Amino acid sequence: MTTTRPRSGGAEAGPPRPTMLVLGTAEWSAQIATNQHYVVREFAQAFETHFVESLGLRRVRFDARDLTRIAHRVRNSVRGHADTAQRPVPVGATIVSPLVLPVHRRPTRLINRVLLERAVTRWRRSPRPRGLWTFTPVTYGLERYADFTVYHCVDLLAAFPGVDGVAVATGERQLAGRARCAIATSDAVAAHLAEVGFSDVRTLPNVADIDVFASAGHPAAARRPAALFAGNLSPHKLDYPLLRALAEGLRGRGELLLAGPVAAGGGGFAAELAELERLGARYLGVLGIDDLAAVAGTATVGLVPYALNPYTVGVSPLKCYEYLSAGLTVVSTAVPDVIRAARGTGAIEVADSVDDFVARVLRAVGPGSDPDVSARVEYARDFGWQARGELLRSIVTGAGPGAAGADHGAVR
Repeated sequence: MTTTRPRSGGAEAGPPRPTMLVLGTAEWSAQIATNQHYVVREFAQAFETHFVESLGLRRVRFDARDLTRIAHRVRNSVRGHADTAQRPVPVGATIVSPLVLPVHRRPTRLINRVLLERAVTRWRRSPRPRGLWTFTPVTYGLERYADFTVYHCVDLLAAFPGVDGVAVATGERQLAGRARCAIATSDAVAAHLAEVGFSDVRTLPNVADIDVFASAGHPAAARRPAALFAGNLSPHKLDYPLLRALAEGLRGRGELLLAGPVAAGGGGFAAELAELERLGARYLGVLGIDDLAAVAGTATVGLVPYALNPYTVGVSPLKCYEYLSAGLTVVSTAVPDVIRAARGTGAIEVADSVDDFVARVLRAVGPGSDPDVSARVEYARDFGWQARGELLRSIVTGAGPGAAGADHGAVR
């Protein structure tokens, strides 16, 4: 059930480093890297780290995409290793592909607990201190094997359509009494965790792989009038009427570029994407981070065209900092965490209506727009994974047994 990369040997100075188990909400080979992938990379620099792929919080749809995912999971579990072609595994990390039932209610709980415990036997039997860092509240009690537990909540999971809200709520209530601390990526998520009962909540907004984007950026004179959205093309996140109005407004004045996975099925985005393309938008497909940075480095505006709903009010868009580190002006709808981020820089503009959004984008792509690319890149340098990785590793070593002076206050 695992893919292993060897760790270098050698003696340790000081207390033994913990063995970390990271419970994810995505596959290791997911098309877009998220917090959990970067956290594994950062932890693996210092700790033996095991990443458990998604347990399947979303209700299964019996369509081609979900059936393919199930087949891949069965194959990975039988073969004893995960699919790592899309994303290499860092030295020091192990990928675990548990074969569990994607239903998390009473009839399946005992079966899934046994299957999951078996899948993480190596972590459970580690002679070192054991740390559990979980992005999902559905843990099947693995925290009882951990010397310390951290809940890293990046979204209001229960508000996402199709996710088992009962399982999420039950898991969060249980973790509130067991976790050493919780990490929230936005003020809305932090407020939710405090309401659930977590006594120690640290707010750490999302950051980005800024060096990749900064290195691919072009000077203002070499850029073209193009507005880019990069991310999941999903009706649950995107404001489609806004995008349609923007595509119409940009005709003859600039280009609308879209990149990322397209949500499929009855609640998908395929029909909306086809209409946007008819209006002149260009779909670039799913791009790796280097290719995405190359596109961003030639554009002018980065878009956060999110619908405002119970899910997106808790979103902390790391794409703000990807865009800024690529030198782009950011134009967003009034997502609360973007409003907070905009207070620190004039390079993030927040629109209060569809017309305002379109007007801001047209100004930014037009002649005479702000050419100070370098200032945006410089501002974004404080929001990268190098500093965040150091902070997260310090939380691990501060949360472990025998540590002195651990600071459990909010991190802003």
